[in-house]
Amino acid sequence: MNLGIIGYGNIGELLSQNIISHDFCNLNKLYIANRTLSKINHLKDIDPRISITDDNIEVAKNCEKIIISVKTPDLANVLDPLKPHITKNTQIIHTCAGTDLEFKDCGLSCVIPTISSTYDEDNPKKGVSIIMHDENVSGENREFVEKLFSKFSQIKVVDSPMDLEIATIAASCMPAFIALSLDLFAGELEEKCNLSKEETFKILAETLNSTAYILKEDIYSPDELINKVATKNGITQKGLDVLDKDLPDIYKRLISKLL
Repeated sequence: MNLGIIGYGNIGELLSQNIISHDFCNLNKLYIANRTLSKINHLKDIDPRISITDDNIEVAKNCEKIIISVKTPDLANVLDPLKPHITKNTQIIHTCAGTDLEFKDCGLSCVIPTISSTYDEDNPKKGVSIIMHDENVSGENREFVEKLFSKFSQIKVVDSPMDLEIATIAASCMPAFIALSLDLFAGELEEKCNLSKEETFKILAETLNSTAYILKEDIYSPDELINKVATKNGITQKGLDVLDKDLPDIYKRLISKLL
């Protein structure tokens, strides 16, 4: 089986790296297409199973499975020229949120990966990929998508566009929100002490990592963890009082802006 990836932006690169690093996920050949060929030239020397091209039609002619990883407004313009060169057995997968595009011939699977799934040899499976299949996608094709992405991430399959949007915010947008929050907090801490911003950021990042582990593994629930840390009239409780007052409105405005 041959798989093609059209588009080598941040997500196309993430998917290519994960597939290559997981021994090509039992594929015979991996085609990678990008309109700027110089951006992917280095890939052809990694393994003979990789073919690179700046011609999307070449991918359509040679691949049973195609992942289109472009900006949402470009999806239809990329897909339309492929149609004469694909069959009813071709599976089309895209990584574009916020589109109601249909492809009744063989259906469309939408997968929203996350930058959190960037390949790491010490932790090869992380982050959550959000998956939604339309009604025309066969059971066999659904299974292929879910198995492929579960090799390097957790997966969450949703059934409605609204669930896809909400899950995308939680899995795909959230890394940027977390990074901004830590960066701003580290900057504020730096102004109050002799530690550099880099030092305070590393403390925050490690604390986030260990706290996420505790919550993910159900060692403590959120309420239990808070009660373990906060004491009456202590500095943690004073901070929680500020966050309890301000964060709900911030999150409501944030979600309202995104939907």
